Amino acid sequence: MTRRLALLPLGFALACGGGRKLDTAPCEDRFAEAVTSTCSVPAWEDRDYDVVLPDGYDGSTPIPVVVAFHGGGGNRVKAARTTCPTGDVREEDCLHELGRREGFAVVYPDGVPGKGLLKESRSWNAGGGLGNWRCTGGVACEEDRDDVRYVRAMLDDLERRVAVDTDRIYATGLSNGGAISHRLACEASDRFAAIAPIGGAMQLTTSDVCEPERAVPVLHIHGTDDPCWVYDGGPADCPIGGKGKEFVSVERTMDEWAAINGCSDEIVTASVPDRRDDGTTTERQTWSDCQATTEHLRIAGGGHLWPDGHQYLGEGIVGVTPRDWGNEVIWAFFEAHPMPEVGSDR
Repeated sequence: MTRRLALLPLGFALACGGGRKLDTAPCEDRFAEAVTSTCSVPAWEDRDYDVVLPDGYDGSTPIPVVVAFHGGGGNRVKAARTTCPTGDVREEDCLHELGRREGFAVVYPDGVPGKGLLKESRSWNAGGGLGNWRCTGGVACEEDRDDVRYVRAMLDDLERRVAVDTDRIYATGLSNGGAISHRLACEASDRFAAIAPIGGAMQLTTSDVCEPERAVPVLHIHGTDDPCWVYDGGPADCPIGGKGKEFVSVERTMDEWAAINGCSDEIVTASVPDRRDDGTTTERQTWSDCQATTEHLRIAGGGHLWPDGHQYLGEGIVGVTPRDWGNEVIWAFFEAHPMPEVGSDR
């Protein structure tokens, strides 16, 4: 059924500032040719998004969409590089290159601009800010920008331009981008079929409530040695703003999703094959008897990085990049979880 309906380290912007960008052109010039395009959202100044369409896309067949949100201090250009093993957007293992082969579109949107010379240091309003909880993230959260409304407008714009399978729209992102993915699952479950946040937990519930219209499939991905969004919660231990303010823990986030999705207390664990000697191992935790799949990929030894993505700063600053698996695991989760049929229990 198809229907229409906290900042990263300061060095992140510097480390990702060089290198090759996606070869894009305006929507109206290139969309018909099914190549990468940069689109503007009506009534949203300076909030563009890049779209990478699948190879051979005919313009009429509805396709799935994965929206990848940049981290705090990033932007749409840096988001694309983050998903690539060396930061080169031409690599075949980038998220958008996987989409070209597997038949899904990848969207990289821009968050709220920073101030003055830090304009391209952008952020998303993922919530928080009460008491000692961190406001996540940056200008977007501090000014209480309505990024959920922006994302809805962006999807509306995309659906006017491309045949979108609206039962297969997904959200992922690193850090602040992961946190906004959680918020979208809470407040836009009519648009997003499932989410896979990376290194960014559900900060929203420190200042608000999470009340999705339905149970939402969640795959939360997080490294145990993440210094920027500490696995057990608390202040960041890397060059990040908001010193002393606290992030929520992964345990709290998963407990909340287990409750929202009606899971039992039983958790089944399984090891992910350890294919590379990278200093990390991954365990998949799956909650039982849920109304929607609720899983956590616990990366022992992993840092504040995209799995098999760009090591944008040194290991002494952001930790170790896991190399045993990457974008293919995220896509496999999404592919298995379209929007449920109306009236179904999953």
